[in-house]
Amino acid sequence: MAADDSPINETPCKDNDCLSASDEPEFFQQVIQRQKRKKLLSPKIAIHQRDHVQEVVQTNKNNFSILVEDPELHTLIPRSEPSINTAMNNEEATEKIEPKRKKRSTKEEIEERKREEKARKDAKKRLAEELKRLSPKECMKYITVQIDINLLNYEYSKQIISEIESTDAKYKINSNSTVLNSITWSRHISDNISEDENFMLLIWEFDYVKNLITSYELLNKINYIKLYKTQLSIIIYSTADQLKKTKSKRNGKNSETDMLNNLEQMMLSCQVSFRFIENKNDIGLAVLYLTKSIAQKPYKLNKYKEEQDGCDWYASGHTKNCVTVDKNGTGLTQLWRQMLSQFPLCGLETSEAIATAYESPIALLDAYDNCSSRLEGETLLQDIPVRRGFGPLASNRRIGPELSKKIYTFFTDNTGCTTLSQE
Repeated sequence: MAADDSPINETPCKDNDCLSASDEPEFFQQVIQRQKRKKLLSPKIAIHQRDHVQEVVQTNKNNFSILVEDPELHTLIPRSEPSINTAMNNEEATEKIEPKRKKRSTKEEIEERKREEKARKDAKKRLAEELKRLSPKECMKYITVQIDINLLNYEYSKQIISEIESTDAKYKINSNSTVLNSITWSRHISDNISEDENFMLLIWEFDYVKNLITSYELLNKINYIKLYKTQLSIIIYSTADQLKKTKSKRNGKNSETDMLNNLEQMMLSCQVSFRFIENKNDIGLAVLYLTKSIAQKPYKLNKYKEEQDGCDWYASGHTKNCVTVDKNGTGLTQLWRQMLSQFPLCGLETSEAIATAYESPIALLDAYDNCSSRLEGETLLQDIPVRRGFGPLASNRRIGPELSKKIYTFFTDNTGCTTLSQE
């Protein structure tokens, strides 16, 4: 069959979609133009449709192409938009996309922040330094003992200086002291600031104190000294014979016994403590102990304040045989036994026996209230058995009338003048 007579299969083309080989370059040109039109679309185009129109936005960096879904044909139809100035749209998009820059601080603001930061660091450093100066291990380094120059005339002055030199404390000899034979203390709060402690120690000879009492000038002298320091303590340096006469029972006018009575009156009326010392070495130790006590005073006061602020209804102690009671009442039974053990002849077994019969002080007071007579109350506890020991060596005994009577007197007496040792 000839080539011209061969049938040719032709496919109908609709809307010129099927292009011949001769039209292929024109087809590619249309595709390129269509892509250019998509690039020229603005990134800010809002498409408003009345009913059920959806937007599909395909993003490629700063270029957007928008396809609109036709609700009837359910096909995506590209929407053409007029040409818009691309440069302006790109600037607007850049303004919205870029984060807002922080305002640069001025030189004055930077300097102000640096000064505030430096002030905070300095305050923190000062607080740490103050706490270090108050610690028990470091506090002696910042204490200076002010010694009156007149004390150097006595033999015990060497012992005082020797004891101070054995510690980290410093001492200074004052030649213009306002009170003779006195010792005061000062504390270095910082490198350039020192603070005087409100305490003074007086070291007087026995004969000097005796003359003040004889001339009735002791109280006036003490009140005058308290104008400088309100807290006073007196050490009276005396010999063994003088101290023996002071403690003797011999009575007489202007005797050593009258001297002791005048000193006791001074202690009660002027709030001044005193003590007799007959050994010069003991004077040096007394000054050393006072120096340590004054150095640790701020630390102990702060610790005591923290403990008092932290407790709700009781104050904890650090001495021997203290009982801790929590908020749930744990420890009250042990505290009750410890209270009973304070009575003479009331040991651990006896206090446990009483606490077993009466679980609390209230239970014991109720039992005393129910007694019909004083005799019945005094003998209420005497027959309670007390078990001593364990196993085959265990033995039983009674509390007895003596202890029972003392406990009854302690809980029921309302005069405040009864002595248990006489009961």
